[in-house]
Amino acid sequence: MMKRFLFLTVCLFPLSLFAQSSFIIRGFGKGFKDGDKIFLSYRQSGQIIDDSTIVHRSTFEFKGSTNTKVRGYLSRNNNPRYAEDLSDSFSIYVEAGQITLNSIDTLSNSIISGTPSNNDYAELLKALGPLNKQMKKLSDANKELKDTALLNLNKTRLEAAYYDTFPIQFNFITKHPDSYVSLLTLGSMARSSKFLPQVEQSFAKLSANLKAMPEGKEIIRRISEGRKISIGMPAKDFIQNDINVNPIKLSSYRGKYVLVDFWASWCAPCRAENPNILNIYKQYNSKNFTVLSVSIDTDKTNWLNAIKEDKLPWMQVSDLKKENEAAKLYGVTTIPSNVLIDPDGKIIAKDIKGKELRDMLVLLLDSR
Repeated sequence: MMKRFLFLTVCLFPLSLFAQSSFIIRGFGKGFKDGDKIFLSYRQSGQIIDDSTIVHRSTFEFKGSTNTKVRGYLSRNNNPRYAEDLSDSFSIYVEAGQITLNSIDTLSNSIISGTPSNNDYAELLKALGPLNKQMKKLSDANKELKDTALLNLNKTRLEAAYYDTFPIQFNFITKHPDSYVSLLTLGSMARSSKFLPQVEQSFAKLSANLKAMPEGKEIIRRISEGRKISIGMPAKDFIQNDINVNPIKLSSYRGKYVLVDFWASWCAPCRAENPNILNIYKQYNSKNFTVLSVSIDTDKTNWLNAIKEDKLPWMQVSDLKKENEAAKLYGVTTIPSNVLIDPDGKIIAKDIKGKELRDMLVLLLDSR
């Protein structure tokens, strides 16, 4: 199930311009019903293009022209502009030529072929197939689980499966250094600072044409930002106001282990991670550990409401600027993001969440 905010994030990604070309997208699915509505969304010349068609005899078709090579989305019976969840959707690469999707049941279970990028994409999907199935199963199970312990265990397994996809994707990029799919795959992976050194190595293998595209320049920017902070270096000091407009200085926490957490009220993954941080805080707050959350919100009311809703007891700060100064200082390009700082003010971990964070604190603090 794809969240609407994820759809918007990906579709607004910078694009590469090409000559105007025609395309045809044909889909065949035994599970498609006559009257089902299929939506197509992609971006062209700075605008989001929305189109739709109706299934007839288990078949749908789109025809159009594009001056871009770009990733887009198909969804069945859910308009991505308005739906909170896209329960049956599939990504495609909109480019010149005929693109074909075949499925025995749902749109999301399609096999795609027909154009160079979509053939490459099909190869990547096949390699990721077992892990994608595992993640879907875990994600679906999470919606039904009520037991907190089982839910946390499933979340840990889901996160582990997600990170297991990275070696497969790096391998694909190595084999396809000229593929637009490699460029966009690497761009998505660059959002996780945990793998930025490997992202940089893979980026070096890409063709010069791909590196010169706007998407390539965005990867370069993320790599550059990621270099601002590394494990072992002294934490960079900053001052931001708390919810009562009192200035709080990071260095005032010297002598404690402090998790500096970057988040925002509108960030769904951040909000999902907050219960985990809260459990860790409750467990270790008496053992020389604390949390300092830096919000990149610009609306104070939304920020305060999120703190109240998530019942966060630790210090919260923000400058409420469009570009948070502390986030810029720490090279934060995506959230949630964090650094763990030791009592001497040295960074000892970066972007660790879930089980990885809990395991590290067990080693550091459970002997105290």
